[in-house]
Amino acid sequence: MTRVVLILVVTTVIQALVALASIAVPVMTPAAARELGFAASLIGWFVGAMYIGASFAALVSGGYILRFGAIRVCQFCLLLCATAMLLLAVVPVAWLAPVAVLLGAGYGPITPASSHILSRSMPPHLMALTFSIKQTGVPLGAVLAGLLVPALTLAFGWRVAAIGVAGLCAGTALLVQVWRSDMDSDRDAGHRLGVAHLRTPFRLIFADPALVRNVATALAFAGLQISGITFLVAYLTEDIGYSLVAAGLALAFCNGGGIGGRVFWGFVADRTRAPGRVLGYLGLAMAFASVATSLFSQSWPFALVVAVCTLYGITAIGWNGVLISETARLAPPGMAAMVSGGTTFLMFFGVVFYPPLFSLLHDIGDSYRLPLVVFAVPALIMGVVQLRARPA
Repeated sequence: MTRVVLILVVTTVIQALVALASIAVPVMTPAAARELGFAASLIGWFVGAMYIGASFAALVSGGYILRFGAIRVCQFCLLLCATAMLLLAVVPVAWLAPVAVLLGAGYGPITPASSHILSRSMPPHLMALTFSIKQTGVPLGAVLAGLLVPALTLAFGWRVAAIGVAGLCAGTALLVQVWRSDMDSDRDAGHRLGVAHLRTPFRLIFADPALVRNVATALAFAGLQISGITFLVAYLTEDIGYSLVAAGLALAFCNGGGIGGRVFWGFVADRTRAPGRVLGYLGLAMAFASVATSLFSQSWPFALVVAVCTLYGITAIGWNGVLISETARLAPPGMAAMVSGGTTFLMFFGVVFYPPLFSLLHDIGDSYRLPLVVFAVPALIMGVVQLRARPA
């Protein structure tokens, strides 16, 4: 049991650090936009480029995980994130797109890598819960971004904040070397890498209707999740008139709700043995939360805004571990990394379009409210689909 806990802690910390790096950028954007002279809503294009890098990195990661080990891949990803954050602090605006792709390349393979480790290490009756606990690393990283990045930005500037995040990622990459030999004991140095292997994840996914349904659900849910994480600070500061610190606090509560939600929904999915129905009800609830968020105004008490943001986090961020664990369960033996990599690729490739579309809808309506309502619709639809589907 001690080794199980250690694996869970290590994978969660790694997930949190790459999430911190990816979410720190939207949080520091208002300050950077004022200094560099661009519109804060353009962060949607940066996030879109980031997920282009993430999607393709996730797709190719399966073979590298099998050959070099999941922890080695995680170390490399942490160093990519550190490099991207350092570049962000020094390169001109024209170079932000390739930096975003590099940051995404560090983010994308983490879920397939951790799925590989957990699927062979965790007790079957606790799969949803353990995957969900590991996935709390994403909202945990966002909480850190909401609390630390605004404070560092106000005290020392956004460039120093970016360098600080880089240092945390690089330090973690070095630290986990202590456990690399044990956790990568199943690596196969003779595993062949080639373009032909890129077809394997898609072949496995599209052979199973339940996996196809999960991919479509992931697209809808992830779109709503990334929209809230990316634009909440800009929405609250620009449309509602909050300070950067107050907006960061609301984001921290949103992601705190995501942390609790991921653990709770994982526990519920394991106890009920009905992950599909859990995902279905979550789709309905997150659609409601997104519409409620669009109704914010200056007349709302801050406590009520925080409560709605927390509900948004519990639902629109809380689904992730249940779906990933169910995807790993449906994968053929030994193929969790491949199936997870393909699912992550398809999910991220779809998410690529959400932030730029959010920015476009923002410009059309001159407000962040319209996209929050529009993006609630796909989540609502997939919630209904999951509730009507037969258990796999």
